[in-house]
Amino acid sequence: MSLENFAHFNDLSPELRLELEQKVESFGKRVRYKFDITKPNPDPEKYNGAFVYPNMYTLDPTKFTIQDPYETRADKSKTKNIGLVDDNFLSDNGIPERFKKVRVSGSQKSILTLNLEDNRDDFYMAMMLELHPKNKDSKFASKTMHHMISRIDENAAAREARTERSERLKALNVAQGMSDSELIDFADAMQWDSSDNIEILRNRTEELADSNPVYFNDFVQGKTIEYQSMIKQAINKGLISFDNAEYKFVWSGNQQTIAVLPPTGQKTNIEKMSEWMQTSGNKGDDFYKKIKALVRGIKKTSE
Repeated sequence: MSLENFAHFNDLSPELRLELEQKVESFGKRVRYKFDITKPNPDPEKYNGAFVYPNMYTLDPTKFTIQDPYETRADKSKTKNIGLVDDNFLSDNGIPERFKKVRVSGSQKSILTLNLEDNRDDFYMAMMLELHPKNKDSKFASKTMHHMISRIDENAAAREARTERSERLKALNVAQGMSDSELIDFADAMQWDSSDNIEILRNRTEELADSNPVYFNDFVQGKTIEYQSMIKQAINKGLISFDNAEYKFVWSGNQQTIAVLPPTGQKTNIEKMSEWMQTSGNKGDDFYKKIKALVRGIKKTSE
């Protein structure tokens, strides 16, 4: 394949061709493009992963036009016809009869990798993608077409991968270092069944740390885990309860109101109560100290 000039195709101005070649060369040995073809997996079990991909995606249009801003030659038009020419199929007059298509298979998981240093065809394909109207990073990006292509910033991707790896290592170290009592508190804060076998709780905690390390680290570093676990334990021991009709927490013994919560939002009642404790000043602090003393007192009595 080629993006060289054949008949009226790819007849770029010398300035635009040089700019385009230098741009692709600046990517280094390889470049990756991400295609917007990922869909959430409808299977509740997520057997093949959280996302699904088409067996084969073909980028269109194969041929398109751009306006060359540098074209000043008297006998040339600013409108340029672009296409990856299959130079094995030219007419007797040198006119292209076939054009190569850009395809991404399901196994590539929406990522097209082009080896720029060792494969001239890949180099030409990168040049064409940098001109394509569906590439959101292209200076010729269409204002009406959906942008299906984005070039992956390798430096940013590397930084993101390293950050995620560090967060995962940190999260797993914390999860694996938890004592049995800390695991029970964590399970209560997550609103799991803390009466499960400790090995089950440990495995579930480590799975969360591995799959969502940023959330895990944020959760364990603040007061959230401490507050939510204490609320859950107070509910389990019958000290407090939630009134669904009036959307409030009350003391179980005398039904006195502790806090009225906002009925809207995606967070659970325990999460909302934890936020109330952290934002209500002395009132929230006093409530936490009281249920902590009561829960600990019940634990000691039962022991």
